[in-house]
Amino acid sequence: MLSLERVTRENWRQGLPVRASDEQAPLVADFQPVLLVILAKVAVRVGAVDWWPFLLRNDGSTVGVVAVADHREQHNTLMIFHLLIHEREQRRGYGRAALIQIIELAQRTDGCHRVALSVNPRNHAAIRLYESVGFEETGTNDDGELQMVRQLRTQDVPDPGRTSS
Repeated sequence: MLSLERVTRENWRQGLPVRASDEQAPLVADFQPVLLVILAKVAVRVGAVDWWPFLLRNDGSTVGVVAVADHREQHNTLMIFHLLIHEREQRRGYGRAALIQIIELAQRTDGCHRVALSVNPRNHAAIRLYESVGFEETGTNDDGELQMVRQLRTQDVPDPGRTSS
């Protein structure tokens, strides 16, 4: 079963072998290994937000990496970046399982109302995957990537204007 494991000083090297195929690499990040891109964003706090780097683990093996950026303060949103399943581990359901785990994490995170991501419009397989777990297109960003959002279920998100009786 897939799990999200926070990247730490003890385990970060386990994510370095995770690679995209040559065709897929430009759709995910400008540089490989993708985990180093993620850790650079963590270190410099790109966007002036906190970044949560994760290894995607299955039965003790690292099968992928992903970053979540905490945009709750401005937008009540967690944003997914650089979701990558190792090229040898793709088409096994790990991407879907990772998205579901991140959605569940967001549902447990105070002040989070939605999960968002951006995707290269040529990455048709990723777009289908995102749509299959409830993400909807909301437009494009300045880089020409599709913006997609998954609203959390209303019963999972406390209404700050509602008082309990």
